[in-house]
Amino acid sequence: MEFSRRQLALSKNSQFLSNAALTLQNNGAYEEAANAFKRIIDTGSDDPTLLGAALVPARFTCNWDWIESLQQKINDWYALEKFSAPREFPLTHITWCADEARNIGVTRAFVERTQPVVEPLRHNTARGALGQRIRVGYLSSDFRNHATMHLMAGLLECHDRACFEIFAYDYSRPEISVYRQRFLNAVEHHVEIHSLTDKQAAARIAEDQLDILFDLKGYTGGGRGTIMAYRPAPLQVAYLGFPGSTATPDIDYIVSDRFVTPDSSAPYYTEKFCRLPHSYQCNDRKRAVATDPGTRTAHGLPEHKLVFGAFNQAYKIDRGSFAVWLRVLQAVPNSVLWVLGNSEAANANLSREARLAGIEEARLIFAPFAMPEAHLARLQLADAVLDTLVCNGHTTTSDALWAGVPVVTAKGTHFASRVSESLLNAIDLPELVGADHSDMVRIATRIGTDAEYRIALRQRVSLNRQNSPLFDTVRFARNFETAIEMMVQAQRAGRMSGPIEVPDCRVANVQGAEAGQLNASAAFLQTTYPACPVCDGSSKTVHFADCSAHPLWHAPLPKTLEWMQCSSCGHLHSRHYWTPAGQAELSQRGRLDSATDAADRYETQRMAWTPVVDRVVNLLGGYRETMKPDNPPIWVDLKCGDGSLMTTAADYGFAVIGLDASSETINRLAPLGLNAKPYDFMGLKFDLTPDVLSMSGVLQCTPDPRAALSKAADILRPGGVLVLSVPDASSSRWRMMDQTRTNPYWTDLTLYHHFRRDQILALLDTCGFELAHFALSNRHKAEMELYAIRKAAL
Repeated sequence: MEFSRRQLALSKNSQFLSNAALTLQNNGAYEEAANAFKRIIDTGSDDPTLLGAALVPARFTCNWDWIESLQQKINDWYALEKFSAPREFPLTHITWCADEARNIGVTRAFVERTQPVVEPLRHNTARGALGQRIRVGYLSSDFRNHATMHLMAGLLECHDRACFEIFAYDYSRPEISVYRQRFLNAVEHHVEIHSLTDKQAAARIAEDQLDILFDLKGYTGGGRGTIMAYRPAPLQVAYLGFPGSTATPDIDYIVSDRFVTPDSSAPYYTEKFCRLPHSYQCNDRKRAVATDPGTRTAHGLPEHKLVFGAFNQAYKIDRGSFAVWLRVLQAVPNSVLWVLGNSEAANANLSREARLAGIEEARLIFAPFAMPEAHLARLQLADAVLDTLVCNGHTTTSDALWAGVPVVTAKGTHFASRVSESLLNAIDLPELVGADHSDMVRIATRIGTDAEYRIALRQRVSLNRQNSPLFDTVRFARNFETAIEMMVQAQRAGRMSGPIEVPDCRVANVQGAEAGQLNASAAFLQTTYPACPVCDGSSKTVHFADCSAHPLWHAPLPKTLEWMQCSSCGHLHSRHYWTPAGQAELSQRGRLDSATDAADRYETQRMAWTPVVDRVVNLLGGYRETMKPDNPPIWVDLKCGDGSLMTTAADYGFAVIGLDASSETINRLAPLGLNAKPYDFMGLKFDLTPDVLSMSGVLQCTPDPRAALSKAADILRPGGVLVLSVPDASSSRWRMMDQTRTNPYWTDLTLYHHFRRDQILALLDTCGFELAHFALSNRHKAEMELYAIRKAAL
């Protein structure tokens, strides 16, 4: 960076200056890079390749006089159909030009100058026998904490493994994150191709004899289109990454929908359309939204004014979009614009444009960048979000809708400018799509001035996010898999001559649910146990329980829980367990105690956990032998909840790690200095060996208890201690509660199993544990406590 700055200060060589500007741009110094390119061009350089390079950093500054000057010079070349002259990158081009004919011209020129002509690989045509799983490959460098995985994580997790075999070809940069872990857990075959050349990577992919390969990058940063040019799969498809045509015969289909690619767009695409029934964009229903977003004051916002949000990055903000936003501010005097702050230069230029339009600069409030979870939380403070109109919000728009905030947009003329229209139709809010810029102003003005409409609209967004197709991840997965099947069938039959229109999947009613009570999509909230989850025996229904009074119940959850009993081992289990979509739905009503309540309960919980920790210390050999300050024993607490067991164990001297699937729980524990991680136990790959593993209230909420105990045995050291607490269905207290019809466990939506003492003892022995101590718990009704030692040999 400093060397580049010295070059700019001392050199007059345009090539050196251009290289220095690119270095600054690649390091995020967009204002300096833009000024450097301006200096080169202003000296009279007639090199058209500088125009495309200069436009990239310029668009991050919102200096529209300079930006529009560059765009006009570039358009002059395009008017002559000399698309290769400015050397624009396709992704930059589609953010400012909504002309589909020019879009494909620029992209085709990019392919011709950057992608070598290669000889395609030959494919084994023996696959495709009836009953074989379809082999699906995904190619990307974004299998990490990236917008692609924010959208796709749920889709990967919901793939039907009985019908589809999933391969991921990964050249993502190294990372440890929740999204990376979810990706690794979701795919059946993970193949790293970082170190392979494009040809080697293509050959490696071809070895797996895929039926279909999706490129999730296209012409976004780091894409490796040459891999697709080698044709490693007989059917190749573009999806999600680049919102436009790839302009290459190497891609057979693009997954889209009727909004982003209407029939009128077909002449400007080399691919055939595979149009999904609602929106092309997948979404992850498991993304957590904080129930308490905080106050507006904490974010520098006025408490009693209308707040319009605009959270797209600066390169998407054009003069026309900003003019629409300012017209809204003029029409709604008691309002502010909450804009994503990108850089000092961009902020200053936006403030200047507002001032020139007669809008006080104080009405523009710049928000800093935030982590996804924090951004979803703060979004809820906005009354509505205003879209950018040449390149819409993509993940940005779905973020706002998932947070329950309406988004206002206008119709566009190419893929990138039609995305928000697609998303708003999929959430059944088409009235938020303006016919043009003036209509968008009208819609936003009504939201800002009609309080009754604003409240009703907010309620509709909140309701529709639960019940409409946009955030129904399982429904999307079924439709996406139908699309895969239809594309594969067309390819095998040699009929890839036209678009594919994917029908919406048929959704069945939940078994046992009252007619008309539930939304049809509730069927995908549960999965039926095929057999007893303990011994694989046959089970029969023994009890129905009305769970509608449970604090977590809400539509579209089923009102009735069906309980089964195994004819072989006698185990009591629910008929169904929650899918990931069901878990996410269930958590919508989940709330942690307030900080005050948690503090009040702390000493009570500490007294309850103290004898548990005492017992563990004794089983490990006593305090003196066990607690070594320089090498403390490791205690992992699953489903760590309020953290009271963690704090008690830590106060004894244990090195404690808490695991919990709830990000809200993790956020509550972090300020207490507790080492809590938002990971699912069954999917987590352990890099350490715990001395103690506590599973209080875990086993009865786990779909597969055998697998959970087997994993516990795998990760604990020999001689390590397992602490379990579960209700005892054979206890006298249980029978008494049944007799008086006050047993809360039958109606608990979070439970899958009711264990008897003899069953749990047998299960522990089978999974590699030896019982060391048994006790009755004083924390919950009819609860038993078991302390087991991990056997030396499994």
